[in-house]
Amino acid sequence: MKKLSAWMEKINIPAWLFMLCAVVFDEFILHIWTPRELVFSRLVTVLVCALFFGIVFALLTTIGSSARLSRILALVFSGIFAFFTLLEFFIQDSFKTFMILSDIFGNAGDVAGGFGDTLVTLILHGFWRIIVVLLPIVLYGFLGHLGKWGRTGSWITRVVLASLLIVSFFGGMLFIRTVSPDTKKYDEEYTFDGAVRSFGLSEALTLDIFRGGNTNTDFVPSEAPTAPTKKTTPATEPTERSDAPTEEATEPTEETVVYGLHEFDIDYAALADEEWNDRIASAHRSQTPASENPYTGMFAGKNLILITAEAFTKEVIDPVRTPTLYRMAHEGIYFTDYYQPAWGGSTSTGEFSNLYGIVPTNSVASIKNMIYNHNDLTIGNQLRAQGYFSVSYHNGEYTYYERHRTHCMIGYDNFYAVGNGLEQGVQSTWPESDQEMIEYTAPQFIDHQPFSVYYMSISGHCAYNYGSNAMSRKNYHVVENEDWSEHVKCYHAANIELENAMTSLLQMLEDAGIADDTVIVISPDHYPYGLEPSYAWSSGENYLDELYGHPVRTCFDRDSTALIIWSGCLEGMNLQVDAPTFSLDILPTLSNLFGVEYDSRMFVGRDVFSDQMPLVLWNDYSWKTEYATYNGATGQFIPAEGYELGEDYRDQIAAIVRNKITFSDVVLECDYYGAVLSHLPGREEQ
Repeated sequence: MKKLSAWMEKINIPAWLFMLCAVVFDEFILHIWTPRELVFSRLVTVLVCALFFGIVFALLTTIGSSARLSRILALVFSGIFAFFTLLEFFIQDSFKTFMILSDIFGNAGDVAGGFGDTLVTLILHGFWRIIVVLLPIVLYGFLGHLGKWGRTGSWITRVVLASLLIVSFFGGMLFIRTVSPDTKKYDEEYTFDGAVRSFGLSEALTLDIFRGGNTNTDFVPSEAPTAPTKKTTPATEPTERSDAPTEEATEPTEETVVYGLHEFDIDYAALADEEWNDRIASAHRSQTPASENPYTGMFAGKNLILITAEAFTKEVIDPVRTPTLYRMAHEGIYFTDYYQPAWGGSTSTGEFSNLYGIVPTNSVASIKNMIYNHNDLTIGNQLRAQGYFSVSYHNGEYTYYERHRTHCMIGYDNFYAVGNGLEQGVQSTWPESDQEMIEYTAPQFIDHQPFSVYYMSISGHCAYNYGSNAMSRKNYHVVENEDWSEHVKCYHAANIELENAMTSLLQMLEDAGIADDTVIVISPDHYPYGLEPSYAWSSGENYLDELYGHPVRTCFDRDSTALIIWSGCLEGMNLQVDAPTFSLDILPTLSNLFGVEYDSRMFVGRDVFSDQMPLVLWNDYSWKTEYATYNGATGQFIPAEGYELGEDYRDQIAAIVRNKITFSDVVLECDYYGAVLSHLPGREEQ
């Protein structure tokens, strides 16, 4: 021990140097452990930014004259940074996104709680990572105790560090603005997850503080995209899109039908001129109304059952294993190119996008923010205003994500889940049964027509293994002979429960004679991230590739999924939508089909039967049109096969995407719906 102490006296690592190295080390291993889209230039950018923050904390350790104090400060600061490094790693491991701290500890308290439920698993499987992060701190504290505390930073050290701080700051900014492939992610295309991956955790936390959590702040000039040019080679020309039956869309008619616009009787230009808030004024000018069409009012007066299905994918749909879901998907309105973007907040954000038709710019806090805003335009509120019987159900905990507060705001007179009534009809398992929920609740509304019902399912939830997933065990016999891995079998088995639920539901509707008068809509909340490598879900390999049957490398691969819009009255009509569509299109499409009065300028998505440009977007500024895709994570722009497109098309769509995300932020942060609806004739005094 004396020899070790003597050795330590000779080494005498200054606290400021340890602190600098600790920050750079933590940033380095965080990115090595989360290698998605990690390239050398990004890693260099991360380390350049880490150097700056390492110097900042190194300087802070020299504030006193005591070497002991310097060492204590270094241990405290490095310990805090190590904690956040591990926290963000395990959050990313669980939910495949980095989360801002307010979401982890505040707005997403239930995510943190759910995360806590898997803590033992994470510690057991990821214990070596915890050791790697904490070992340098432990060794520094222990060995420092054995030897001398060393000298505190001299004034020369402080001057040198301050000089390096200035050089690293301007050098880092120059590097980000010139060399980094992610310059736009620093400001106009900022997201917290993207900032962590591109610039490091320290930089992302700082940006989040200065931005106040906002995605972006300003609208930008935009214009209609340049008409795409087809290549001349016939073999590469794409097939023509059909949003509706070809014969109806192309056959000439004797009488021309003039359709009106989906808009309220409000002068948006006048509102913009009078508005003192620049963001609201810009929002007034940013949208254009869509026209009514032959499908307007097709479902007027019919019942609606809207379902957000936990981790549902199109791969579940099979004519043999899931004949009811197959019937609903193919005999209803059939969508061939549908997406549910992974908005970066697990179930809450996917549910929000399905219900509100705007981007959840505040992550998991988005739906909670709307508690204090006007919610008149959700399909639940629109139908309730017409006298519909309305109720909402969830076969999970009733307080999770504060649904007991949010789900009455979105248009349902009552909300029932496990803990406030639904436990009487649903057994306590993990996850709970969708079939039991449907069979218990459907008799409560089936005789109250017209009805508007919302379900948030849970049977498809991870983890996907026989031991811990009750639905996988229940339905395993359906898939046990399939040539799949155990995880993929258990995923399919869990989703068989949704098939069982829909089989029971359709049978009850048909027995009651109202299948033709009832519309069922099913959309997932997110892709099955529980099949990706994760300590939290005991998934050591990437089973998502196996489920999809191809490598999943981009958001377009990952989030391609199914949307079901079915009614008995649709069977035999062969309605098919081939254009790119996504979850934000659900609300305007239903508003059009149910013939309710709405203003299409209030949504980011579009009615899929309208004349508006098909556009799918992600909150990392990726997008897809009929003619091209842009990957915001990699900056890759790819024209569709058969089209020649220049940078002008990319920039035009990028501006539209940015404005739609900004518009969504204005709705959330400025209660934009309230600002507009207060000017609707007859509502000025409300």
